[in-house]
Amino acid sequence: MGIDEKLKKLQEIAEKLDDNEVTFEESLKLFEEGSELVKSLYEEINKAKGKITVLKQEIDKFKEEGMN
Repeated sequence: MGIDEKLKKLQEIAEKLDDNEVTFEESLKLFEEGSELVKSLYEEINKAKGKITVLKQEIDKFKEEGMN
């Protein structure tokens, strides 16, 4: 499941949790599922952040070498 799909699923979970007709057990299950999605999204975002940092460093190095 990609980031966009995870965000959509997280939004669906939040909407269900806002519904007062959800039982306690269902709420707990949804909360656990949402927590796992948040953890997964956080990991993916950190990976992307790392890749962006590496790419930026490569671009900066290329610029410096091009100036010499």
